[in-house]
Amino acid sequence: MAASSIQQVLEIRDASIPKDSLLGNALPGSSLLDVSNIPRQCGLLSNDEINITENYTATQLVTLMALGQLTAEQVLRAYLKRAGIAHQLTNCATEFLGEEAINRAKCLDEEFNRRGGPVGPLHGLPISVKDLLIMRGRRSVAGYIKWINRIAEDDALILKILYEAGAIFYVRTTQPQSLMHLECSSSIYGITVNPFNRSLTCGGSSGGEGALLGLKGSPMGIGTDIGGSIRSPAANNGVYGLKPTTFRIPKQGLVGVQMGRESIITTIGPLAQAREDINLFMKTILDTQPWLRDPSLVPIPWRSITLDSKNLTVAVMWDDGVVHPHPPITRALHETVEYLKKSGIRIIDWEPIDHQKGWDLISALYFCNGAETERNMMTEVNEEPLPLTEWILNQPHVKKRNWTEMNELIVERENYRNRYAHIWNERETSLNCSIDCILTPVGPSAAPKHGTAKWWGYTSIWNLLDYPAAVFPVTTVDLVKDKVEIDYKPRNTLDEENYKLYTSAQSYINAPISLQVVCRRYNDEKVMKCVEIIERAMGRE
Repeated sequence: MAASSIQQVLEIRDASIPKDSLLGNALPGSSLLDVSNIPRQCGLLSNDEINITENYTATQLVTLMALGQLTAEQVLRAYLKRAGIAHQLTNCATEFLGEEAINRAKCLDEEFNRRGGPVGPLHGLPISVKDLLIMRGRRSVAGYIKWINRIAEDDALILKILYEAGAIFYVRTTQPQSLMHLECSSSIYGITVNPFNRSLTCGGSSGGEGALLGLKGSPMGIGTDIGGSIRSPAANNGVYGLKPTTFRIPKQGLVGVQMGRESIITTIGPLAQAREDINLFMKTILDTQPWLRDPSLVPIPWRSITLDSKNLTVAVMWDDGVVHPHPPITRALHETVEYLKKSGIRIIDWEPIDHQKGWDLISALYFCNGAETERNMMTEVNEEPLPLTEWILNQPHVKKRNWTEMNELIVERENYRNRYAHIWNERETSLNCSIDCILTPVGPSAAPKHGTAKWWGYTSIWNLLDYPAAVFPVTTVDLVKDKVEIDYKPRNTLDEENYKLYTSAQSYINAPISLQVVCRRYNDEKVMKCVEIIERAMGRE
């Protein structure tokens, strides 16, 4: 039954691909790794469609539509077509909502003409959605074949809020088996690949969003993050992403095995083409006071932050002490730090605070019943665990715990959080200044080769601490500058495995390199302000 269901789901997906986006004979063979220029070169997009999808941020698109200089239907059709092209190149979509989205765009245009102005702050903005978020009348498999025929009876609250703000949902995107990969491989939809180098992963678990945005098939997307699932795809595809602090963005309407577990809380957040669009997403949602509809949320609006770059202190974590970053990552950090120093920003080194302990804790907290539920979900329908699923479920500290042991683990989590905060405070005292943010890698490599994305520590540590973290693009792998470290001595098995992956550096050609900015809990606005200051120091607007 499962196999026929999979075939049916794939047929529904394939039939939904916009007909005007079909590449046909222009579809490149698998030997072409970098397909990032295919959308503009394939001849399917008009000059206006290329202009709409390449030259404007989401914020700018909303402004142009509010002024009547672009229609919602124009923008939607451009992105719908480009998303269809992107899917054929990377396998990033689970379903296109073409007819529904076009009708919505037409209605918005009619309403615009009737009232003489926009319908909400996101009037006409196309937004792509990770398949995990439920939509009324549509399936959401949440990473498991067992749920392949489950149909939602309502929309996720965040979708209701964005819809009321004028957004248009037009495509749903892929995620991996179990949702617990920094890869996007699924028993249902297969593997989603990186558009800049298809031998590399697009990231996970919001991998479809990452690949789609990487090909400019979406101006803004919605992902989720429990260990790096927004930041990994954003980094691997050279776009922006934010993992907010928990309980700021409503989670009502998420489905998945992890739902209801309080040990590590997942968050919903945006992926976008521009820094300003992250602020637009957060402000739009929080301006509606979502805590009145979802009482689990903290009642904190999106605040305006003032920071002076001349008084800013950035702590740089060059290495987490567990898995050493590849040369391109270290170069990106060095180049960024040089920009910051030239701008008068104070730089200090950040020594990681037992990040191996952090990983041991969070990997245990993910699966407090020893991953029994996850295994049963697959066993019931004879779904074979994929290698990266096996890897995470078999971490040394994953075991079934009773209530007392569970509580002890939560106490360990809180002790670790307290220790991290205490040491942060001590370092500020010793330096006689505030440490405004930490600048760190997003992972130990550029987009990993398929099946090799094993070390989550550079992202998951901030989930454990519940610190907000944002990703921004910096550079790409440079085979001339990024030489293999010949004399490096790996410190553990995982570090050795990661090191050996870069001995064939050619494999990472064209891969984007991004960095991550981290602030203390509920300083989400400060994270984005720090990204702004850092990017301005780099000469970006």
